[in-house]
Amino acid sequence: MRLIAYIIFIISGAAGLIYESIWARYLGLFVGHTAYSQVLVLTIFLGGMALGAMLIGQRSSKLRDPLRGYAFVELALAVIALVFHGLFLNVTSFAYDTIFPAMTGSAMLTVVKWSIAGALILPQAILLGMTFPLMVAGVLRRFPATPGQVISLLYFTNSLGAAGGVLLAGFYLLKLSGLPGTIIFAGLLNLTAALASYLLTHRFPLAEATRPPALEPKVTHSVETMGPKRLLPFLLTVSFGTALASFIYEISWLRMLSLVLGSATHSFELMLSAFILGLALGAFWVRKRSDQWTRPLRALGIVQWIMGFTALVTLPVYIASFGWTAELLGTFAKTGGGYAGFTLSRYIICLAVMLPSTFCAGITLPLITRTLLAAGSGEGAIGKVYGFNTLGSIIGVIIAGLVALPLIGLKALLIMGASLDMALGVWILFVTVDRSRVALRFAYAAIAVTVFVAGVAAVTQRFDPTLLASGVFRRGTVFEPGAVESVFHEDGRTATVSVLNMLEENVLTIATNGKPDASLYRFWFEACGDSISKQPLAGDASTQTLAPLITLAHRPDARIAAVIGQGSGMSSHFLLASPTIEELVTIEIEPAMIRGSREFYPANRRVFDDPRSRIVIEDAKTYFAAAGRKYDLIFSEPSNPWVSGVASLFTTEFYQHISRYMSDDGVFGQWLHLYEIDDALVSSIMAAIHENFPAYEMFLTDANDMLVVATKAERLSQPDWSVAESPELLKDLCSIVPLTPEAFEGTRVSHRAAMAPLLDDWGGANSDFFPVVDLFAERTRYMGLAATGFINLALNRFDFTAPFFDRRSPLGTEPVVAMPLIPRVGARALSATLRAPRGAVTENLDNMPIDYRGAVFRMEQWQKALRADNGPSDWKIWVARALALEAEIGAGTSGVADEAVFSDITEFLDRHDAPELAREAIAFRHGIAAWDFEEASRATDVLMQSVLDSEGWIFPDEALFGGVVAKLRLRDFEGATSVWEQLGPLVRRNGFDLRLELLKSYLDVFNPAQGS
Repeated sequence: MRLIAYIIFIISGAAGLIYESIWARYLGLFVGHTAYSQVLVLTIFLGGMALGAMLIGQRSSKLRDPLRGYAFVELALAVIALVFHGLFLNVTSFAYDTIFPAMTGSAMLTVVKWSIAGALILPQAILLGMTFPLMVAGVLRRFPATPGQVISLLYFTNSLGAAGGVLLAGFYLLKLSGLPGTIIFAGLLNLTAALASYLLTHRFPLAEATRPPALEPKVTHSVETMGPKRLLPFLLTVSFGTALASFIYEISWLRMLSLVLGSATHSFELMLSAFILGLALGAFWVRKRSDQWTRPLRALGIVQWIMGFTALVTLPVYIASFGWTAELLGTFAKTGGGYAGFTLSRYIICLAVMLPSTFCAGITLPLITRTLLAAGSGEGAIGKVYGFNTLGSIIGVIIAGLVALPLIGLKALLIMGASLDMALGVWILFVTVDRSRVALRFAYAAIAVTVFVAGVAAVTQRFDPTLLASGVFRRGTVFEPGAVESVFHEDGRTATVSVLNMLEENVLTIATNGKPDASLYRFWFEACGDSISKQPLAGDASTQTLAPLITLAHRPDARIAAVIGQGSGMSSHFLLASPTIEELVTIEIEPAMIRGSREFYPANRRVFDDPRSRIVIEDAKTYFAAAGRKYDLIFSEPSNPWVSGVASLFTTEFYQHISRYMSDDGVFGQWLHLYEIDDALVSSIMAAIHENFPAYEMFLTDANDMLVVATKAERLSQPDWSVAESPELLKDLCSIVPLTPEAFEGTRVSHRAAMAPLLDDWGGANSDFFPVVDLFAERTRYMGLAATGFINLALNRFDFTAPFFDRRSPLGTEPVVAMPLIPRVGARALSATLRAPRGAVTENLDNMPIDYRGAVFRMEQWQKALRADNGPSDWKIWVARALALEAEIGAGTSGVADEAVFSDITEFLDRHDAPELAREAIAFRHGIAAWDFEEASRATDVLMQSVLDSEGWIFPDEALFGGVVAKLRLRDFEGATSVWEQLGPLVRRNGFDLRLELLKSYLDVFNPAQGS
């Protein structure tokens, strides 16, 4: 019977922590940040459990069979789980639509928001708090002979289930069924536990169950010394204190390890599971010993002291974990299997830091409960101990997460928790030992050692800010000594914010939890002189400059604007250069980010000095709901969506919410990163935007950063690039190569109509409740993937979407541009360089980038080859060189061909009687470049067999895209399908490839034969 009870409690523990994990996600969507929601959920979760434990602890002795009461509690939890998702949607919608708008400007807004969040989970938390006392009482009535073993094993099994439940939810259930399905699964676990425990009461009924049987007292020497009346309040205080210290540890470790392992959601799940597993193992170890120890209070005091001591000992282990993480990243391959191995290794690192102390913590509650039962305190002591333990956990969470951490920092917080544990251990020893001289000397020695150890830890264990901010989980290395200077470091409410001066690169970087969010070269802080050399935009400065300006260009007369996320403050600063802006609100949830960004002054001076600027510390959703106004421009540039909690700013629900607060012709700018992510995840974000905005355009703001500008209107207005010519902005950019309309136009990637064939029926948009980006982005970050399909939409020689919408792009005319690292802009600049008069090119050759000089050299060699008297020995190599050169000259264009280049090539082909396939390869390229689709279609037919035979005249990719599009444009649907079916398998890649999937969707939409 006991084995069945233990299995039931494993199931119950798994359900309980699935709830905690999923509630944190739900409430994070409402209160605005996972760090806040974790503290909130822990507080309410533990508070409700404390209340439930105390309520049932006073009444369990009056129950005929507590195990039957346990079954009904589990059943109630199951019922609530089934309706929770709908309840959350209705309550939060009512709050956004009715309550928050009525509280515009009220200081009580945060209190009301948190109260609503608390009310959503408090009833379930109270019920969860009842489960442990009821189960323990129910099993103890049936097996009263070994109470210590029963209590320990129930605590062990419940904790073991909890440790597994966290991982099950985060790594499997959420991917399978999202938040609604996962919480229903937890409810089914509750239902299983309810049915099993109810059947257990019938299979093993209590013979006389009106009152609990008395346990055989084992009064120990320490209990006799204290006296039974003093024992209960004493041990309840200890139960409170040890939980308080333990949760100070938990908050400390969660924040500390996020700097080592990253602040992604899966990292937090690993940390939480490791914490609970330590508790479980401690309870398992003490299962038999608690019934055998003759002096349990002395054992409790020693364990309590060791718990604090081991927490201090793990400080050097924590520092060493940065090096371990770097080694692990160098050991495991950047593959799916390597990610699994790295994840397991991260779990081991969590255990290395947490296990010694949490193991001891797992001993304390069963030992305290067993001691009180043996002293005759009765069954009610079970609920009281559990209740005071969880009450201490609440205070620990509040003190650590909301008060102490921002005030004293991570290291001091951990030392404070350890000192509290050791002090509790000394107190227990001092109070409970006999008054012999030897015992008192031992107690006094423990006090001295406690003070000494805490002092040594505080002095010797240095938390180097540059090490903590190294972002080792991304970079795979820590900073070399002397390479970085820490300018600012603060453990904020939701994240650790650091500002680093990268001495070798001469770059200032601001980071949250080790992840850089913005950076700026030092020359931005220097005044411009007459002799200053103009610099191109590079690094984060490119996105920090272009993203707000491109957004503003689509609404140049914007008066009321908002920016989501402070970062370096540069985005707000540039928007405030517009003379039409009357008010700009910067919404930031972490106050330390505002303080850290002051290190970028005066480059970001307007965000702090301009009277039109206002900084608000709030969650974006709540702010807009409470602000009660419409915005002409909203720009969102949060951190990367793999960071825990940030993915909720890239969901269909967020875009639906934000569109309500835009003016009818207002614009919304969304930054997206294309590095450390793949095409499928970016597509899921684009699908969310696609669902909520009738029109949008996509731009590259750096080599790997994308901006989406969207509107509620049916059409997005054409951009007014003159916004970059305002006097204030020209002063800001005095050291930068001028931003020109041609360069801005070169940043275009795609638009809504071009993406519609794929995204109209996407079906898997990133959602609050099906958070595919949050679940998978950490994996793509580890594997170093990139959304190359989106990048190549703007880079490839043939933009296959442009012909369907008559979007022609002419040849570039500007050899020098402000953003050469943006692929299409740089390619057009190179084209302009290659087409310039030869003298001008030669004169400026030494000042050109190395890749430009290489292209000029190839051009000169090619022109010499064209004048050769003899034909090439290998026509395939000659054609490849010709096509490569034409690609450099015509890159970034659509519907335009440099006819002079093709004329020279054709003349050479004629003069040397080139083979047919060589001529057709050149004709094919000319056809897709100039949108002569009859020429391209005919060449496709001629070249098809050679492509299938891998003869190398043209690449299969080019033949596939050019051939399908040419035939679709000629309405040769059967021919387009044939090209796809024959060449598609040759270019099929592993996983999701945006360009292939988009081409397939075009074939489906524009080809009636496909059934669309």
